[in-house]
Amino acid sequence: MAANEKDQPTSSQVPSPQEWAASKRWNPFNSYKLLSHVHRWRQIRRGKPIPPPVLITVDPTNACNFGCAWCNAAFVRTHRKGSLSEQALMNIADFLPRWGEGNTVWKPGVEAICVAGGGEPLLNPATAPFIDRVIANGVEVGVVTNGSLIYPVMDSLSHCTWVGVSVDAGTPETLNKLKELKPELNTFETIVNNIATLVDYARRHNHRLGSKHPAYGVSYKYLLYKDNIGEIYQAAKLAKEIGCKNIHFRPAGTTWDNVGNSTNTIKFTQEDIQLFNEQISKTLELDDETFNVYGITHKFNSQFDASNHFQKCYAVFMTAVIMPPLGKAADKDAFTLGLCCDRRGDAKLELGSNLTDVNQINRLWGSEDHWKIHDRIKIRGECPRCTYQPHNEIYEQVILNDSMTYKFI
Repeated sequence: MAANEKDQPTSSQVPSPQEWAASKRWNPFNSYKLLSHVHRWRQIRRGKPIPPPVLITVDPTNACNFGCAWCNAAFVRTHRKGSLSEQALMNIADFLPRWGEGNTVWKPGVEAICVAGGGEPLLNPATAPFIDRVIANGVEVGVVTNGSLIYPVMDSLSHCTWVGVSVDAGTPETLNKLKELKPELNTFETIVNNIATLVDYARRHNHRLGSKHPAYGVSYKYLLYKDNIGEIYQAAKLAKEIGCKNIHFRPAGTTWDNVGNSTNTIKFTQEDIQLFNEQISKTLELDDETFNVYGITHKFNSQFDASNHFQKCYAVFMTAVIMPPLGKAADKDAFTLGLCCDRRGDAKLELGSNLTDVNQINRLWGSEDHWKIHDRIKIRGECPRCTYQPHNEIYEQVILNDSMTYKFI
């Protein structure tokens, strides 16, 4: 164990006061919810059928109209330009309820998807029909978007469980600076108006996104970066005014292709962290029965650096990413099946490239090729901050080691 590891928080520890109000510990960002899948994950065994993932991510496109300073998908935007065709998206939508057919232990089917991307998902004109089809097939949908293109697809988004808008700023000046936007476009105003309109539309039409459920709705997403920490309170106040259900803060992390590259490593100073603590403490005063403040830091250490406390990656059996095909695929309706949203574009984490038949997924999922990818992953030196850190810790500590003696409730 490294000298500084013993005091690093892990996902199995109680969240700090800066994460959320004590009365709201049962929230969408609390990783304890993963314990509800222990019995499913117990089936992850070599040579045995593996249950379909509860959640997958679908990236409709790698194109983007913003240039975020911390972009975690810059590699695919540069090296893997492209989008999923409408036919590919419809094929995927119809396959989701059938993922895992033939498994006698678990009912087949993915239960939820996150529509995100190596780019802005709403740039693909087929994204809205795809969302409609997925929901019609009984699968829940969450969407991550930069918010600039919401208006034309308002109705489709209003049927989602949640929509996270990555604003990452509290003022137009900071947005323009961090996302390489022209001030004369008034993009910040457009995003704020789009959010307010979407919230109002969903409520007036009594759609899922506008329900009074404490976790459904629009989230104002805010990645912490060196130039926006001082606007946390200002952004939260705005988010509450325009009807967002919550504001969600998380430190930006170094991308997978820059791990070990000191020049492109994202670092926070002690002053940055102190300012964050001051801002989040003030912002928590806005938290009430209609608005939630979530400062998600439990996947990082006290310096906001990666804190991957697990030995092997089992998350590659718990979720997946369906992405645009590589290069000029022979079949225009092809797609790529990846295993990690944090390492989009890394060929080492791709189970199938330029696949042409969605039914191939059932053959690949849990195959020996799948296990070989798991075997080759080097957590130290290859992986950035891990979105699925809690998944891996729970698998190792709760399932493999039974550290919680979870049967004794």
